Order: sequence, then C-alpha cells, then structure tokens
Amino acid sequence: MTAYVDRRSAIKAELREIDELVLLADAAEELAVRGHLARLAVIRMSGFIESAVQHMANAYLEEHSSHRVLAFAQTQVGKQTNLNPTNLERLVGNFDAQWRAELTDFLAQDERRQSLGNLIGARHKLAHGGSQAISTANMHTYHRLTEEVVKFLLGRFLPLPRN
Repeated sequence: MTAYVDRRSAIKAELREIDELVLLADAAEELAVRGHLARLAVIRMSGFIESAVQHMANAYLEEHSSHRVLAFAQTQVGKQTNLNPTNLERLVGNFDAQWRAELTDFLAQDERRQSLGNLIGARHKLAHGGSQAISTANMHTYHRLTEEVVKFLLGRFLPLPRN
C-alpha cells in the first residue's frame, strides 16, 4: 500500500520555494550573486514545471485508472523530460485532445510558447555547462510563466471542486 500524497499541496510548496529564491535574487546587492541566483531560479523553474506535471499526471492516473493501467501509465509519465512546448502539448494531449487544444491556445497568448521554450533552453544550456546570462527581467518573466502554466494545468488535471 502506498502512502497518500497531496499532490496539489506538494506543487504549491515547491512553488513557494521558487518564490523565495526569486525574492532572494532580487534582494542580492552584488550583481554576480544576483546573476547566480537568477540562473539557479531558472533551473528550478524549469525542473519544477516537469515535476509539477508529473505530480498532476500521476494524481489524475491514480484517480482514473485501474491498478494495472496505473502502473504502466506512471512509468510512461516518469519518462517525460525536456517539456518544451511541443512535448508538453503532446503529453497533455495524451490525456485529452481538448486539453491539448486549450493548452495550445493558452501558450499562443502573450508569447508564452516562446518564453517556455526559452526557459527550457536556458536550463538545458546551464545544466550542460554553458554560460547563460539571465537578467532579472527574464527571471521574472519565467517566474510568472511558470505560475501561469502550472495554474492552467492544475485546472485540468486537479481541478478544485465546485460548490
């Protein structure tokens, strides 16, 4: 028997940690320190989107699947990495074609698709030893985008009950 995991709370807790990191980067007086914290924030945000999607997908699967289907599907969800816009749309579309269409429309607004691709690309460069300058403005754009994407996906995978 597996322990119950409150996936929504786990996602919110991780987002609060990122919020604190962004605030810490903003408060850093030394530009070098601010730059290092901004790069760390980008790595965390990109990884957070992936882990949040895994939490949401697993929660959805746990609620809507038999134990045999669940075991198989969770293995597939666990293999998802590099959730650039196309890969994210594909994963979401595997659950529901309408959700994919809604995500595509959502990403088309306010340059979200481009920003998400840039966030994932920046993380990839940083994680593989590249030097990537991250401005405070970009960090805030990515932070806002991260919150918006996760909120959008929560509304599909883990919607709050309506009264």
